[in-house]
Amino acid sequence: MNAQWKVLCAEAAADREEWIGLWSASAERHPFAHPDVCSLLRAGEGALTAAVMTVGEGHVLYPFFLREVDAELTGGDRMFDIISPYGYGGPLHWGIADVDAASAQFWRMFDLWAEENSVVSEFSRLTLFTETMLPYQGTTRRRQTNYVRDLSVPADDLGQKVAPKVRSNVRRALREGVTPVIDTEGEFVDDFVRIYTETMERRDSADWYRFERPFFEGIHAALPGQFAYVYAQHEGRLVSADLLLFGSEDGYYFLGGTEAAAFGVRPNDLVKVESMKWLRSQGRRRYVLGGGVTAEDSLERYKRGFALDGAFDYFTGERILSPGRYEELLSAHRRRLADNGLDFDETSDFFPAYRRGAEALSVPSTSTESQPVVRQAAEARS
Repeated sequence: MNAQWKVLCAEAAADREEWIGLWSASAERHPFAHPDVCSLLRAGEGALTAAVMTVGEGHVLYPFFLREVDAELTGGDRMFDIISPYGYGGPLHWGIADVDAASAQFWRMFDLWAEENSVVSEFSRLTLFTETMLPYQGTTRRRQTNYVRDLSVPADDLGQKVAPKVRSNVRRALREGVTPVIDTEGEFVDDFVRIYTETMERRDSADWYRFERPFFEGIHAALPGQFAYVYAQHEGRLVSADLLLFGSEDGYYFLGGTEAAAFGVRPNDLVKVESMKWLRSQGRRRYVLGGGVTAEDSLERYKRGFALDGAFDYFTGERILSPGRYEELLSAHRRRLADNGLDFDETSDFFPAYRRGAEALSVPSTSTESQPVVRQAAEARS
């Protein structure tokens, strides 16, 4: 198999342009694989990177952050690990005739690159739809249930094949005079920020989730024609909203909220149903509502009400790429915790384990100004 494999670094203008060009030519134009969206969903330090491969007319695109491991653990040697952006990711592929052969080639080249660049481990948040992802080579861990609504049904069924409580709430909203408003340009983004901010404050959400207007402007710039705000309007005021992101076939609930003062008119159930109807009218075949924060929590039960038969398992992927270095880092981390009077949590499944509980140490993040030196390209034949 003749394949071209390389790594793109989004901070380099030419690499970013190549990444966007590859993404733009992809079949799905997956919203969570665009470099600017990945950058917006950065949870911490790391260089935004993508491993890409071209096989004939087919391609692979795998976005991730390359993070430097704390020098206190490495003894001064430069070591790195990988984490994917928030959302649905993994190594996405399209146009490949022999997926198994391409997968073997991709991972072989990836592991060579990882070894040359002292990459110790990898944590990836995986897409729900395995038909668009290369087979993952590491350990997969089921995290929670996500709900996906099939949109390839008659339009009238979208509002009927939901939980009885949803139907009741939609009828209540309509009786109260609530009407839907669709915004595909971001015209009413200030209203969305107002609603969303109130919701996050009411829920006492972590700071990372408290996005402001520049974040949403970044979404608009990265995904023109691939986002929509679905609002509920009551008595001339926008009171509830969901932000949808979508590719060629699949739509995703991204962020949303409701004013507490509007709870009585049940606006968000109407927003969800109208979101499904609108996505269907735009030719999308699935709507990913996501899941809860924890298994069987109220948020998961709420989303289940819109996709009664649409349960999907959501997995993350884990790989130890350098077992010897991994164990050395873990031993050093255990010692560091003990030196600070802290216990290592043996019951947690947090990966990589050498970062488990590190937030309790108040260790400053490694600067991203000094970016890792990486082998940029490889051409392989087999």
